[in-house]
Amino acid sequence: MYLEVLLIKFPFSKKSETLVSEALQDNKVFVFPTETFYGLGGNAFSGKVADRIYEIKGRSRKKSFLLLINMEWLEQICCWSDSRINDLIDNFWPGPLTLILEANKKIPKHLKNNNGTVAIRYTSSPVAQRLIELGKCPIIGTSANISGMPACSSVGEVKFQLNNRVDFFIDGGYLSQNKPSTIVNCINSSFKVLRQGAITSSNLNRVCKVF
Repeated sequence: MYLEVLLIKFPFSKKSETLVSEALQDNKVFVFPTETFYGLGGNAFSGKVADRIYEIKGRSRKKSFLLLINMEWLEQICCWSDSRINDLIDNFWPGPLTLILEANKKIPKHLKNNNGTVAIRYTSSPVAQRLIELGKCPIIGTSANISGMPACSSVGEVKFQLNNRVDFFIDGGYLSQNKPSTIVNCINSSFKVLRQGAITSSNLNRVCKVF
């Protein structure tokens, strides 16, 4: 049973892929590497997964979670009409750019912010992309740390903060990226950088004007 697996290496073996696929469908919570820091996540459509992650992180329930997607899920999760968003997607995805967009009304309530928006990223992490494929679902991709404490670049750092409060760890080695994703709010006509991260404002402004 996958509950016995504490540490899974990537690339996945066939056995590991089966374990991970079952875990995603069975509301398990795990730690995994992204292109920035280690993430804490699970099947995004599961309210049980979201509840558990809130408890593990000690995170305010007023803050929704980042969703990691592939292009298959994009229009099922959110909607937009501004062509500048297409420009950002074409130039910076997959990669460390998080976009805040209007949420599709059909997605579960726990995925949305109070104003009906959702934060999404098409991550370039091969681990996260394989998780999405295996689970046939978007995944919650919040940072694997206690709220207010530093983000983690290794499984060891995550264990120091979270101990064994998750079902398993996916070890992708030490992550050298020391900046989080850049967050851009695309809801209003004036796009706004909410967090300066791995992608600079100057690079964004080569594609479309952001503030």
